[in-house]
Amino acid sequence: MTTTQMPPANRLLELPFFRGLDGAALARLSAGVNEVSAGSDTVLYRRGEACRGLYIVVSGQVKLALETPQGGEKIVELVGPGGCLDESSIFLDRPHVLTAETLTDTQLVTVAKATVLAELEHTPEFTRNIVASLSHRLQHLIGALEDCMLRSGTERVIGYLLNRLPVDAAEGGDMVTLPAKKGIIASQLNLTHEHFSRILRDLVTSGLIEVDGRNVRLPDVGRLHARLNGVA
Repeated sequence: MTTTQMPPANRLLELPFFRGLDGAALARLSAGVNEVSAGSDTVLYRRGEACRGLYIVVSGQVKLALETPQGGEKIVELVGPGGCLDESSIFLDRPHVLTAETLTDTQLVTVAKATVLAELEHTPEFTRNIVASLSHRLQHLIGALEDCMLRSGTERVIGYLLNRLPVDAAEGGDMVTLPAKKGIIASQLNLTHEHFSRILRDLVTSGLIEVDGRNVRLPDVGRLHARLNGVA
């Protein structure tokens, strides 16, 4: 993992997190910003380590996970470009609650904790961006909790596939590409790898999906919605 000083402040505008900020705010923030390049399977921080600032993904993918004493893990979230890692730890002044590890070669921007806290006093727009990020994460986690408590494994898988469809997906079918290995997706859905694979096979047998590696074709989106809602 390598860290370099961030280029000029206008580079920050390429990230959704900093859109809408004026030049003065960008200049102040850039003083505490660095770029980080991390190869696949790099641990950025572990649960229990002190939080030093914001980590914002520019490209690549990071998994946030809980680790078990036996060496296993439960993946809580996959974070892609534009996403932020565990910003709540900054404001609670507590250690990280999850372990962050890259799944692919990943570029990140880090913003020092002191810089973040100081800018909240200056720029309402930056504060709103932080609040929006925290709110989005809360809604995501509530949705994941609801799925685990109220939906079967099959329903969780169907819901996951449907949620990854483009907004303008045709009713007659579309293609979904899984963003990570099947074992990673299974953990995120609170399923074992074997259970996840079995559900995919059952859906293929039922004619509801077609699987080719990480590509999953949904030939009849309407039938999938009906299955998810208990109609069929």
